[in-house]
Amino acid sequence: MDWTEYASNIQELLNLKGEPVAITYSMHRAFGALKGKHRICDSLLLANNGETIDLTLNTCACPGGSWHVGLGQYPEGEQFRVAQDFLVKREKIYCSIAVFHRMKTLNPPPPTGLADHIVLAPLRKAEFQPDAVLFICNAEQACRLVTLDSYETGIAPKVQMSGSTCYQTITYPVVSGELNVSLMDYTSRQIRGFKPEDMVVSIPYNRFLNIIRNADKCAAGRADILMPQPVLAALSEHYNWAVPIAAGYRKSEDWLRKYSNVVKGYLRKVA
Repeated sequence: MDWTEYASNIQELLNLKGEPVAITYSMHRAFGALKGKHRICDSLLLANNGETIDLTLNTCACPGGSWHVGLGQYPEGEQFRVAQDFLVKREKIYCSIAVFHRMKTLNPPPPTGLADHIVLAPLRKAEFQPDAVLFICNAEQACRLVTLDSYETGIAPKVQMSGSTCYQTITYPVVSGELNVSLMDYTSRQIRGFKPEDMVVSIPYNRFLNIIRNADKCAAGRADILMPQPVLAALSEHYNWAVPIAAGYRKSEDWLRKYSNVVKGYLRKVA
């Protein structure tokens, strides 16, 4: 099974409204890519809605974005002073050039010169094997992805929430090999198309394969929750549910709310 066949699987599992997005650093242009110049933040939305975007130094409409993802060299001299002034005095993301320097220094550097193209495409029709798979999702869907990722290891991801949206969602997971949860930078969130509840989870492809493999084993995937006998008895007593001992239950919002309340009551009783 290749990466395109995983798309409907994960989309259905998480009840995603948009497409999982394949991110690939490539030396070759993508077939059928949308023409024109695009900002990287816009490209995330376009790929999430089914378009293929091929970003190069010439087709990336955001100079800062091209530096942050490694398509272009980081500015020097007077051009760097202009960038400092913009971030501190105009965009007002950092309070001083020292704080901007600290953020940049503490983060892994972009992979400058790695590739001529960065291709963002819906996973279901991605031409190239992804370096990472990106999800524009809500908090619950993000929680499920993080839980599935740590199911085998118990190791929490080392998230990076500072820097530009393109750095957080593309560069950091590709360079570090870490799953990243991004709230996006505030300027990016103002772009038409992003909703207040949106966040971005980016997963290196090898870790994405683990998520697919574990989806049927983990409660954050499709696995049923098995409840201990005292909790089942409490459910039956309080809600008059006819529940067989050690039976599995599919998760729903109403069921989880009732389950949570009963468990809390039971723990208070036995404490």
